[in-house]
Amino acid sequence: MPVVVRPAKEADFPAIARFDLTYPADRYLHIQRSGSPPEHTFTLSWQEHDSPDAIYANCTEEWFRGAHSRIDLFLAAEVDDRVAGLLMIVLPNWTNAAEITDLAVDRPLRGRGAGTALVEAAAAWARERSKRALWVEPPANDAPAIDFYLRRGFRISGFNDRLYSNDDDAPGQPTIYLYREP
Repeated sequence: MPVVVRPAKEADFPAIARFDLTYPADRYLHIQRSGSPPEHTFTLSWQEHDSPDAIYANCTEEWFRGAHSRIDLFLAAEVDDRVAGLLMIVLPNWTNAAEITDLAVDRPLRGRGAGTALVEAAAAWARERSKRALWVEPPANDAPAIDFYLRRGFRISGFNDRLYSNDDDAPGQPTIYLYREP
């Protein structure tokens, strides 16, 4: 059965709030610095480490209701007539790009095309609005998300090693910035 992407509605929030949003966190994108300011060289490499599954988010129905009223685009994906995924976008007023703030697919339904369909629908939406890029900021320990975005044409454009923690050497703490043209 094909994936159906449509605007999310309040009736979807109970199902979305029950999604299994865990992911394997046994691999992370390690950032190594060399050189002296202002000339630095950064190397990104995958590192393995012993880590339990991580959770992307733990959001309630109420949180989704609030998000629905604050964001610019909230899509839902259906697989086999079941809500399988979501994607949210905001349009910051300081750039002509669209930020994917949330993309999540219920773990038992991953690998069936919902994530790809959501990203492609978001890209079409951004193109219709003449946005120059889509960007997303996964943490370095969300290797499945980073791999997913890279396979869909996103490119690494930077990182922030202080967004989630002041301990930039902790595995998976930096945020990785990825973008693609819509």
